Amino acid sequence: MLTVTNGDISRIAEFLPVGENEILPTPIQGKGTINGSIKLHGDGDGLAGIDADLALDGLGFSDATGLHAGENISGEINAKAVRKGDGQGHLWKWNADVNWPSGEVFWQPLYFSAQGQRLTASGELNENIVRIVEGKLVLSGIGEMDLSGVIERPANTLRDFDLSADNLELSMLFSQVLKPFLANTPFADLKAAGQAGIRWRYRNSAHESLDVNLRDVSVEDERGRFAFSGVNARIPWQMQGANGKHEPTTADIHIQSSQLGRIPIGELHIPLKMEGWNLSIPRLTVPVLDGTLTLENFSASRKEGQAQEWQWQFSGGLSPISMQKLTEALGVQPMHGTLSGEIPRVSYNGSTVEVEGALLVRVFDGTVLIWNLKALDPMGPAATLMADVDMRNLDLNLLTGTFSFGNMQGRLDVAMHDLELFNWKPVKFDASLTSSPGNYPRRISQAAVQNISSLGGMGAAAAIQRSFLHFFDDFGYSKIGWSCSLRNGICHMDGIASEPMPNGYLIVKGGGIPAITVIGYNREVDWWELVSRLQRITQVSPKPIIN
Repeated sequence: MLTVTNGDISRIAEFLPVGENEILPTPIQGKGTINGSIKLHGDGDGLAGIDADLALDGLGFSDATGLHAGENISGEINAKAVRKGDGQGHLWKWNADVNWPSGEVFWQPLYFSAQGQRLTASGELNENIVRIVEGKLVLSGIGEMDLSGVIERPANTLRDFDLSADNLELSMLFSQVLKPFLANTPFADLKAAGQAGIRWRYRNSAHESLDVNLRDVSVEDERGRFAFSGVNARIPWQMQGANGKHEPTTADIHIQSSQLGRIPIGELHIPLKMEGWNLSIPRLTVPVLDGTLTLENFSASRKEGQAQEWQWQFSGGLSPISMQKLTEALGVQPMHGTLSGEIPRVSYNGSTVEVEGALLVRVFDGTVLIWNLKALDPMGPAATLMADVDMRNLDLNLLTGTFSFGNMQGRLDVAMHDLELFNWKPVKFDASLTSSPGNYPRRISQAAVQNISSLGGMGAAAAIQRSFLHFFDDFGYSKIGWSCSLRNGICHMDGIASEPMPNGYLIVKGGGIPAITVIGYNREVDWWELVSRLQRITQVSPKPIIN
């Protein structure tokens, strides 16, 4: 029997095997003491058994990379190993009980603080494998897990593994175990709560099956992008069956409520079909405010061995949603009317979301076509969106009545081509506003004239003709035209293309009785200054000054 009293961990660490194919990746430096006893048993064939009862106190360690470290670790290790067969077989039966009541460990990317964690396991080993026949891991605050598996030597790679647990506390499991692996991904700011059960089967260095049960789970993005609550689900994913083929299964997912940005989503039932890494939803109806978003033929897939290369696609439509309810939810200027649309094929290839065809939206009694729509790295810190937008026959009365802009009657066409947003802020576009063709009433209020004039600079206010016109509340016009080409933060402005002017540009061409003409003079303005002007005139309704 060997008795250890106040053994110096720093000296013991010098004798631990290290290297490319060993458990410890680089030489470590340690401190602390070890006490206890180690009993060695022998027979005619050599070492036949080991009994160890050890207590660690004040253990600390670190390696040269800084990726593995521990501090103030105390614990107890009780282990036994017995050789079976003769000395040529080198097969050992073993069992171990490890208790960790105090200390801290960082093992990239995981950090654990001791709270009474305990591992009990039994198995066998030889020069080729370490087999865990039966094991139980108790993580304080998380729950208990049963495990078994095979580690191949000398590379120390995991070949087979089974993990099962019924009542895991998801908040602690997510924060301590799962979240560190999401660092530097779009999901780094997630937090979760609720209960989870899991059955994981890993065979021949590949995932074979994963059965997850979620009970009263909530998931929230701390950046406010989305949130899900009241999630109850059974997700029985299977990679392949006994015949080596993908086994189709169906998940039952129920979500009581959720939120995308500030938009509330109603109760959802998701019939997710799974066949290996191929996922599909034939049809999904999503309640959004007082309307519904319908997704058709959703499919997602992942190439074997390329975990980051998910691809998906879907199509669908949006039934009418109240613009008043939508703008209230978004916390922006209230609008009237409804929003509806048709969604063509939308696809994602691992880094880019692309709409194939035109996205049709109906709003302000007109139509909006969005085409060439593409989003690069949409969930990342440098998201880029590109699109062309054409709006036709918008009702100016509905549009201007939404804002404190002044009333206008008529119809408007808007084009915004080569639109490019970086981090959701515009950096480039060519935009134009023109009167829609056709016969309809065309009137403009004094307040609207004043506000349109202010966009062209203070000099444009002279376009409000003095004299008797101040007796009229509104005026007639025959045509409206304005354009902005945004480049390098500067908006290059122009007016009605068919009405060139030597010292300015025509924005509103008079027509009818009484008529009004509005002229712009500033052709270049800082984009954010222009946005600031728009915000001021739409938030406060100024009283026009007519002399």
